[in-house]
Amino acid sequence: MTNWLQQQDPFILVPFFGYMIGVFVIAVVAHGYLKKADFEAEYYVGSRSFGAWVLAMSWVATMASGGSFLGYPSLVYSYGWSMAFWVSGSTVIALVGLGIVGKRINRLARQTGALTLVDLLRDRYRSNTVGVVYALVIVFVTCVYLMAQFVAGARILESVLAVNYNTGLAMFAVSVVAYTTYGGFRAVAWTDTLQGIVMIIGVVLLVPFAVTAAGGLKNATLTLAKREDPVARLKGLEPEPQAYLYGPGPQKIPTNVKEIIEDRRNNSDAPRTPAEPDPWLPVGMGISLFMLRSMGAVMMPTTVPRMLAFKDTKALRRALMLLGPYIFLMYASSLITMNCAASLDLGLELHESDKSVPIVAKLVAPRWLAGLLIAAPFAAVMSTVDSALLVISAAVVRDLVKKSFYPSLSLAAGKWLSYTVTGGVGVFVFCLALSQPPFLQPLVIYYLAGGASALFWPSLATLFWKRATAAGVIAGLLGGATSFILCNHLVAFRVLDPLIELHPFVYGMTGSALLTYLVSRSTSQQDASRLELYFGRASDRPS
Repeated sequence: MTNWLQQQDPFILVPFFGYMIGVFVIAVVAHGYLKKADFEAEYYVGSRSFGAWVLAMSWVATMASGGSFLGYPSLVYSYGWSMAFWVSGSTVIALVGLGIVGKRINRLARQTGALTLVDLLRDRYRSNTVGVVYALVIVFVTCVYLMAQFVAGARILESVLAVNYNTGLAMFAVSVVAYTTYGGFRAVAWTDTLQGIVMIIGVVLLVPFAVTAAGGLKNATLTLAKREDPVARLKGLEPEPQAYLYGPGPQKIPTNVKEIIEDRRNNSDAPRTPAEPDPWLPVGMGISLFMLRSMGAVMMPTTVPRMLAFKDTKALRRALMLLGPYIFLMYASSLITMNCAASLDLGLELHESDKSVPIVAKLVAPRWLAGLLIAAPFAAVMSTVDSALLVISAAVVRDLVKKSFYPSLSLAAGKWLSYTVTGGVGVFVFCLALSQPPFLQPLVIYYLAGGASALFWPSLATLFWKRATAAGVIAGLLGGATSFILCNHLVAFRVLDPLIELHPFVYGMTGSALLTYLVSRSTSQQDASRLELYFGRASDRPS
């Protein structure tokens, strides 16, 4: 232990561990509220008491996950300026997701006493089947997301503390699962606020240091224009000129890139077999990813609880004023920083690009600031993990156990089960993350795409369309999920590929929309008295 401490730079470790101590102090304070309020309302939505600042920071900190602060910069480092189009849809999310949908969810939740979105669906349709199916989909896609975040946390600690991946993973899992389980939603929201502040300070301050280290943005871009496409070299292809500046970007990095590099090293005389070009971002895929970030993220299971937790419309309006500039600064700063990083010698292989942010921070920033800069992506990861853990806990304990199968569950048993499930999910995802997936961002995209395919249209239909039925919602949930899985794994189902290459989630969302509409139209409409709570008098509103 002494030798390890002597090898570390205290100017980096002190602010990093100072931030961690702050997180745990917040968790202890928040735990006190669990003793004074209704446990479920406090543990899962913070008693719906949050104002503009906490709402904005916790919402954006949850949305800005390890994908935003490690996976996205990793792709910028790998693909250059061509990444700008991919992320441009993020600026739309705040206005659409929180401004329109969030206001509606919050009002209906207060009217019905719902603590989760599944509560709203079950209550409107009076259907346990709807609640069970929706909750199971949430649990599955959120576990995939959690796995990505655990990987991101481990990568950061691996770089900061000079430990191996498994040790970093264990340290991350223990810390984030502990404070989430102990403090509940209020601890999550308060720590998210701290994390949101740390994130934006870190990512913005890193820009001038990266630009200076690269010799200016112009020099960085000129260097990037001359950068050799390493994957084209592996495939024996001629690289596209200036591929890092314009679409479609350089050749796509294969998922087995680590094995390819090792084979090349072990057998340098192996012949290179030419292959067909595999462009990374064709026009159709760029459009798909724009839609994914702007539309698909609206009903992310990890952000919906924020829509349930703010105290009034005034807080929502003020939060929106904060979110627009925040999101722009966050993604624009990462785009500039990582395009400058490509001019620096980071010593990374293709499959190690997820480590680029902490390495850049340690390389270009003053020692006193590097710890804070590295804490920024770590804060992003923690803020997403804590939210995802509570989403799964709520889905299992409240939506499945208490509401669907065991309504007589006592308060004491509910508390014990909530703590157990939150901690147990952390252990389960920790075991999944031990497999060390080669890239973080594909897991994040899989979560967003799968969630959007299954949840988007059934959720919006429930909130805004009085003609929706339980059968239509179930058809949309299962049909969207099935369409996405089939199109993701079987090219034959992507029928438009000869004309335009679209991401599988577009097929999933389209299938979900059609099934929700057609099945709802072909089944009996709900009674007018039941719809009045959600839409006012049925006779006052058109179908």
